Parts: sequence; structure tokens; C-alpha cells
Amino acid sequence: MKKYFKQPLIKILIVFVSAFLLTQVSFAYISVSETAEILKTDHYRLGVIPQVLLSNSTGSNSSNIGVFMDLPVENDINTRFIIGSGHTSFWTSASVKWVPYPDYDKQPAMGLRGALIYARDERVDFYNIQLTPLISKIVQTEWGTMTPYVGVPVTAVHHSSSSETVMQFAIGSEWNERQDFQVGAEFDLNLSDTNITSNSLTFHINFPFDGNVGFRK
Repeated sequence: MKKYFKQPLIKILIVFVSAFLLTQVSFAYISVSETAEILKTDHYRLGVIPQVLLSNSTGSNSSNIGVFMDLPVENDINTRFIIGSGHTSFWTSASVKWVPYPDYDKQPAMGLRGALIYARDERVDFYNIQLTPLISKIVQTEWGTMTPYVGVPVTAVHHSSSSETVMQFAIGSEWNERQDFQVGAEFDLNLSDTNITSNSLTFHINFPFDGNVGFRK
């Protein structure tokens, strides 16, 4: 295990966790949690998105967990399906990621991600439409291959016969040193004057597999 998890990487994770503990977290299920990279034909990905929530009212910790599957559609299009539960009673989403400008030479991958999200929390139904400009770039670092990314998710939220649009700034990175799994973390900074969303930290773990040979080893 020490071969893959070097000390600098552990320090980065500690910084992410520390930043999380100083923030309020809500609606974490509208995070992006993916780069602008596109899967190859016949390549798929399963994954989990663990989310730790800090309650403002009681100070107690709670958590969500989601599972997802990524599927290729075209050379520049992926789709993702997510289902999750926990502190938030239930949520599910379907998204399409279109990347017309791939990561090439000094050019980062640039695209758009659209998502439909449904959630039920404390007997309230939330219907969300989200659009996210997304940029990422594969880089070689002393910690291994990383894919940092940024996005600006804009989400139209409808609930209890009212609607509101919220905007966030998402910054994260995936660690791609292993071919059998990748791990990532994302910090979402709230840009809207609203009580619906706040700053959040989300982690994700990807398990890629090939349609012909199964999970990568």
C-alpha cells in the first residue's frame, strides 16, 4: 500500500478533510465529481461517492453515499447514472457530458455537462436541472498522474411550488496512478446568496472495466 499512497498525497487528503470541517455542507449530491475526460468505446466505470455532512443545528456528523455508472455514448459524449441515500433520504440523477475539445498537447479538455437530479429530503421533493462548463487537464506530478478539474455548476432547483437558481465553483482532482481504480476529491464553493446550498467537500472512487475483459487489474 505504501507503494501507491505516498506521504505527499496523504498530506493533500488531510488538507481537504480539514477544509471540510470548517465548512457548512448541504445538497452535496449536486456536486460534479468527475473530470472532462471521456471514456473509450467499450470502456465503462462503476464508482461510489461518499459524502460526510456536518449538521448546523446539532453539530453531529452524518453521511450520504451514492453509487454510479459511467457509459460511453459517442467519441465525445459520456453519460452517468447515480443513485444514493443516507442523510438525504434518496436521490438519483442522469447526466450527459459532452467534450468537443479533448485534452491534447497543451490544450485542456473542455466541455459541458448537463444533469437532471431528483432528491427527497425530510418529505420535500427537489427537482434539479444542472448545467456545468467543465475543464480538466492530465498532468504528471511528483505524486503520480493527476487530473485536476474546475467547473461552474449552475442548478435550477424546484421545490414546494417555488424555484431558485444557485451557482457554485467546483475545483477537484483525480489521482490516476492505478489502472484498477482512481480516487478524487472536490471542493464546491457556494457563489449564491441562498440557504439551499453551501460549501461542500465530496470524495469519489472510480472502478473502470472493459466490456470484453471485465475489471482492470
